[in-house]
Amino acid sequence: MGTPNLPGFPSSCDLLSLSALVLCACTGAPLTLNAPNVAPAAARVPTPLDIEPIAMTGVVVGDYMSPGPAAVLTAAISGELRGRALHGGEPGGYAVRCSLDRFATRTHTSVTDGQETLTAYADLSCQAKRVEDGAVVWRGELRGRTSASEPNVLGSDARTTQRLLDRAASDLAREMASDLAIRGLALVAAPSARVFADAEQQRLQMGLDDSPFGNAALEEAAGDATAALRATSDTSAGVRAAAWNAIAMAAGPGEPWVAAATLQLDDDARVRFVQYKALARSGSPAAMTQLMAATAKEGDPLLAELVADSIKSGGIGLARSRRQ
Repeated sequence: MGTPNLPGFPSSCDLLSLSALVLCACTGAPLTLNAPNVAPAAARVPTPLDIEPIAMTGVVVGDYMSPGPAAVLTAAISGELRGRALHGGEPGGYAVRCSLDRFATRTHTSVTDGQETLTAYADLSCQAKRVEDGAVVWRGELRGRTSASEPNVLGSDARTTQRLLDRAASDLAREMASDLAIRGLALVAAPSARVFADAEQQRLQMGLDDSPFGNAALEEAAGDATAALRATSDTSAGVRAAAWNAIAMAAGPGEPWVAAATLQLDDDARVRFVQYKALARSGSPAAMTQLMAATAKEGDPLLAELVADSIKSGGIGLARSRRQ
């Protein structure tokens, strides 16, 4: 289950052909990866789903404080699964072993509007065993893709970059956990609830999955995505991005595509990111054709990387397991 190398993602902080405005997360002091605080939940007949410590086997792009991406993702995904009230599947539950093939973040501050954007990538190779007899019941690749943005006129403010990383890391882990439980293991999972210390922390750290469309995104249901489609014409770019993220999380190989046959790309880069994510998760011939058409038009270097990476891997979606 190898993971394709990300075009333009070297193993060092050399940015090669990228614009000078694209900054590697290793610039300056190391950043801190934080697992989101998710409230635990209980199902009437809970299905145990335990994640073993994730092994670090691949490339990490960026400079992060200890304990690093593998340990933080282990804690974050485990916390998210405890908050999902899982049920269904095998009565004895599952034990999951994963290796981290790639973790990378990039930032880009636009000179035109002073908007800093951070993108985050994580690729996990996983296998799940039944606890009862140790039989492997699922193997797959979890590919997390997310972004966060906010104004940063200074262009190199570490506090802003840290806030963006906190938002992106939360969405990344919660969505990979959702893919594992709902798509990989065909479990039923209620939406989780992230806990913030106060309203100010919520304002500063809430990600796409903390928005009113967060529940729809984490449930990955086509019906919820259809409801979100109505909000893709909202005047607020933040609302449009959250709505498209719900559509993206409902997309996958073989899943119905709820948007128009030809996607009208948004003027806002934050929204286009999740539109590209939706196409890449679908991975259909029509979706891949639209991604390939975007390669000649996309002027944002971070979004161009996402498109190129998605094309190289043939999409990033996870097929929904049909096991009963």
